[in-house]
Amino acid sequence: MKLLLYITLVGIVLVSLSAICLAVENEQVTTEKDSKYPIEHWFNLTMMGIKIGYVHQFVDKTVYQGEEMIRFKTSMVMQFSGGGNDIRVENNRVEYSDSKFMPRYFVYTSDESGEKRIEGKIKDGNAYITTTINGETTESEVPIPPDTISDSVAVDSLLSKNLLKVGTKLPYQTFNIDVQRIVTCELSVSKEETLTYQSEEKQVYVLENQVDIMGGITVRLWVDSEGTTYKFITDMPGLSVVATKTDSKTALGEIEALDIVLRTRIIPSGKMPRKGAKRFVANVQHSGGNLTEIIKTNNQQTLNSENGNSGTLTIEKAAVDEKNCPKLPIQSPELEKYLSSTVYVEAEHPDIHAQALEVIDGEDNSWLAAKKLSKWVYKSIDEKGLSGGYSTSLSTLKTLSGDCTEHTVLLIAMARSVGIPARICAGLVFAKDAFYYHFWPEVYVGTWVQMDPTFGQVVADANHILLQGGMLESGTMVEYTEGVFSTLNQLEIDIVE
Repeated sequence: MKLLLYITLVGIVLVSLSAICLAVENEQVTTEKDSKYPIEHWFNLTMMGIKIGYVHQFVDKTVYQGEEMIRFKTSMVMQFSGGGNDIRVENNRVEYSDSKFMPRYFVYTSDESGEKRIEGKIKDGNAYITTTINGETTESEVPIPPDTISDSVAVDSLLSKNLLKVGTKLPYQTFNIDVQRIVTCELSVSKEETLTYQSEEKQVYVLENQVDIMGGITVRLWVDSEGTTYKFITDMPGLSVVATKTDSKTALGEIEALDIVLRTRIIPSGKMPRKGAKRFVANVQHSGGNLTEIIKTNNQQTLNSENGNSGTLTIEKAAVDEKNCPKLPIQSPELEKYLSSTVYVEAEHPDIHAQALEVIDGEDNSWLAAKKLSKWVYKSIDEKGLSGGYSTSLSTLKTLSGDCTEHTVLLIAMARSVGIPARICAGLVFAKDAFYYHFWPEVYVGTWVQMDPTFGQVVADANHILLQGGMLESGTMVEYTEGVFSTLNQLEIDIVE
């Protein structure tokens, strides 16, 4: 149950966006001949009033490819508990920006699930990116429009235009390292207020940065007229991540344990679901959004809602006519993308393909082959512990350990390798006493059928609620966060049958 990754992604975005104010301060001091580089800042990270980690920011000047650059270094450490396990996640990023504040080079490393490194060089209107996870490398290319700026200069733009005043709005677009694409944003100055920092009162501006990722995230920042950031926060109901300026000793101090799984589960009212249920009906209500934009509808899941805030959700467990399922391999232009390799799903790797062929043992009926693969994944992953991020399918095959995401990517990779289209589902599942955030796979065998190897369910039961999000995984998996962030501590479920 992979909520930890979603929270980690929020932390990463929070950190990257916090740099927009750090740059202002730095740019102002560099207008003087006696530059005061290097500059650093420390922040405490808290969630629900509990310290979960810290952020360290460091900026200096350096030379890259013969050009003078501003170099931003950011480190973030977050720690959680869940399912009886402690998870510590560390992310580090370095970004070089030129005199026009265009990002030119970046490196991002993390230990979410083994070693992950993303390196990018921006040249001639393109970002050339290599992603390496546990020794396996993939390459990608992203077009960069000429008016793109770095995350680190939005507030500087306000100051340079004398726009740091209440009511100002500044739309811009940036290349976001963490999601590896162009992101549209709008930075606005909402009000002035007084903030206490180390027993001193500071007059600050409150800024809001609307960022078009994960279904839309708002980051609020408290910045003084010289560009110093004292606090920044992501606005998520019940799970806001808050960073507060402090000193290094305090930031590096003890981190408290926060059981993020227990804090975010949804305890339903009404009847309790039965394991393996063929039908699920519930009245659902959302306190802050439109259910039709949050809950997916398909041939198994329907939502009847008149006002968008509440409605009746009906889920039917899939029935499969195995005799009429197509033979392998399944080939169709519209399904081709669900047969391809990606960063986390190495469907074309010879080890994945060989293992899948061994498991299906000559079976050419697509559904019977999928069943064999699902049963094998469930039985073979014998270390079913909670992890902090995603392992790739190849890494999972080697370690045979992991939670729902590892079960999911391994089954999808093996299915694709033998010609069964497959994709990720993200949403909620009922387990024991509540609904928890969860990943499970879906395969195409003439129709799309959801499976759940994490729980040993060849066909996923009706207690799986599919939320909105991507249907094809990217190199960051961020597309699956949309439905999750839209429901955190906002969804009520009253089970009818």
